[in-house]
Amino acid sequence: MKIKNLIFLLIPAIGIAVFALFLSISQYQPTYEKTVIAQKENINFAAKFPEDPILGNLKAPKEIIAFEDFGCGRCREQMKVFDALLTKYPTQVKIIWKPLDATQFPYSSELAHSYGYCANAQKKFPEFKNNLLNLEDISEDSLKISASQAGLDKNLLNICLQSDEVKNYKEKNRQLAAMLGIKDVPTIFINNKAIQEPLTLAGWETFLSLP
Repeated sequence: MKIKNLIFLLIPAIGIAVFALFLSISQYQPTYEKTVIAQKENINFAAKFPEDPILGNLKAPKEIIAFEDFGCGRCREQMKVFDALLTKYPTQVKIIWKPLDATQFPYSSELAHSYGYCANAQKKFPEFKNNLLNLEDISEDSLKISASQAGLDKNLLNICLQSDEVKNYKEKNRQLAAMLGIKDVPTIFINNKAIQEPLTLAGWETFLSLP
């Protein structure tokens, strides 16, 4: 009798527990999808870091975000078009240049982008970039020549190349590129949208509605 009485007492308790569990399940909404959506909403597709090289007038109204690679042939051609664009419209256009280590052969672009970061730290990124574009490759010898021609302080350069700052900066850009789904370089963003970049100066003039 005691066992039966105990069972009778437990049945209502079990029922209440099951009902409470049902309510909690029915009211539960998974947070993962919301978190991912929130992350996407919070992504600034034109995300700029303080360490990013900026080409052109800082106050220029038309801003281009360019994920590029010193070792990428298409990127090198695009950079030359950008130079022509900035020369013709020095007050109207600025370019936020963001490196991605995409090239592995014949030389990895990883060291080249470290040099670019350190050149920018010495406020000589445009000079370094232009010197490097005039050379045929991104070998370490070419990087040293470009740095010397740009007038970089050798001691500061060597310290910078070994620093955690340059590694952290490139990692931030890699993570941002992954969040944006970037799979190729160059990838260009304007007004938070990836675009098919024009290949000529005239194409950019039309695209940006420049006179």
